Amino acid sequence: QVRSDELALEAALEQLRLDVAGDYYDLQQADESVRINQAAVRNARISLRDTQALERAGLGTRFDVLQAEVQLADALQQLTNARAQQQTRRRQLAQRLSLANNIDLAAADPVVAAGNWNLSLEQSIVLAFKNRAELEQQLAQRNQFEQQRRAALSTLGPTLSVSAQYQGQDSFRDEVGLGNGYTVSAGVRWSLFDGGAARARAAQAEANMAIAETRFADTRNQIRFQVESAYYGLRSNFENISTTTIAVAQAREALRLARLRFQAGVGTQTDVINSETNLTRAEGNLVNAILGYNRALASLQRAVTNLPVPTGAAIAPGTGASTPGSISPAIDSFTVPVTPTTPVPDTSR
Repeated sequence: QVRSDELALEAALEQLRLDVAGDYYDLQQADESVRINQAAVRNARISLRDTQALERAGLGTRFDVLQAEVQLADALQQLTNARAQQQTRRRQLAQRLSLANNIDLAAADPVVAAGNWNLSLEQSIVLAFKNRAELEQQLAQRNQFEQQRRAALSTLGPTLSVSAQYQGQDSFRDEVGLGNGYTVSAGVRWSLFDGGAARARAAQAEANMAIAETRFADTRNQIRFQVESAYYGLRSNFENISTTTIAVAQAREALRLARLRFQAGVGTQTDVINSETNLTRAEGNLVNAILGYNRALASLQRAVTNLPVPTGAAIAPGTGASTPGSISPAIDSFTVPVTPTTPVPDTSR
């Protein structure tokens, strides 16, 4: 029972580690959302300034100005919501860490990939089966029920009792020396009939053993699914990082060209607004891809091992050192190394 409780404590500690990592990544995402929306507000103000200047010069229309004003109002609303979400994420992490109410948290790390994973899917699953405390906990419980079954059946056999007693006596008023003696007794007790209570307790313990074995199989399947889910999420976000990085550069160039076309009179304000929206969406997708990769990596660490792995350090035990922030997972079909070691680019265009 003590061993089972120790394993339960170990699993709870590792789940807490994962929950803290998740809350930290949520705070990072909220911080990036505020930054992206601040850039969107700056872009909307630039567009509004340009349209007002063109209107005063007689080259623009009131409709373009109204569109720019609506775009700015929407950007300000999104920024307000992002700031509220940022405060909520800060308090959520503070609550998880059980910090004082007057402590204001902030994410210190830039949004970059947290590390790499150097194991294949099958290797990850095997490592999980070896290291997860939940599986050993089920085995410990089965052993506990086995001992209970043996203890219950032992009451059906004979019980042997042996006792010994020694006595010493002396009187100081006479010259007789010390008198002593001892007794030894032994007895056998055998309960011939107990109404079937002992066998019923043994049968209950056997049923509990079967339950523990079923839970072991179910836990094993759950662990395999957790590893596979985190692994596939790691793969998809790995590929999305490269795609969204290119998309951000393309969206930034498209916005620059849309502004030049609008200022030259060959483009429309709608083109500028659409380009700003596309850039904001692309930057959000890049942040989601990186933080999704980090979340999947933390989930994969939790799914395969109970050993603590600091953020940014080598991930897989026994796989050698790795460079923090690099992404080069040697997994099956995607072996092209990608190294997004640069933080998410600033959007003050």
